[in-house]
Amino acid sequence: MEIPNAMKIVIALMIIIAMGFGFYILQWKEPIESAKASEAELVKIAAELETVEKQKEEIPRLRTQIIDAERELQEVIQQELTPESEADFIPSYMADVERLVEHQRMRMQDPDFILNTIRPDTGKKSSAPSSLASYPVKNFDMTLTGRYATIIDFLRQLGALKLKRLVTVNEITLSGGVSKDNYTASPVLTISLPLSVYLRKDG
Repeated sequence: MEIPNAMKIVIALMIIIAMGFGFYILQWKEPIESAKASEAELVKIAAELETVEKQKEEIPRLRTQIIDAERELQEVIQQELTPESEADFIPSYMADVERLVEHQRMRMQDPDFILNTIRPDTGKKSSAPSSLASYPVKNFDMTLTGRYATIIDFLRQLGALKLKRLVTVNEITLSGGVSKDNYTASPVLTISLPLSVYLRKDG
């Protein structure tokens, strides 16, 4: 039986299409996918390059900020090193402590945090480290009441020179305990702090 010419043409076309598809699978698919992956990688690299260029543009501004911060630090250091009169020191320091306690009470939202007493102790001699032996020093006895977390944060403020003076705590005496009504709350304590406060001097 002879196959009509039209059928021969259709069969030939189908064979050609099948061969082209097979050739695509074997020869073209992998290079095309590799090219797409390379193109995606190039887009990623271009985005990273753009980010780096923007960061480079920030370098002068950051350098300016560093210079300004160094200048401010020098100004603070100069302020810290300004000598002060011993006659004016005690009332000034007591007022500073009262303001810091008030600020701490509001910041920590602790209405129980109060300064019970602060008084100069003129009869006590401070055992200052040898590196501070040449600095004038005044001793204070201070008692505070407040939550444990507030008191600890207050001590951190003193240690961070919040009052712009070097302070050493000679000992800490705590009294109080856990509230009977709420065992999970920070306990309200009374703390006694003998302090040695060093005055600024020339040089």
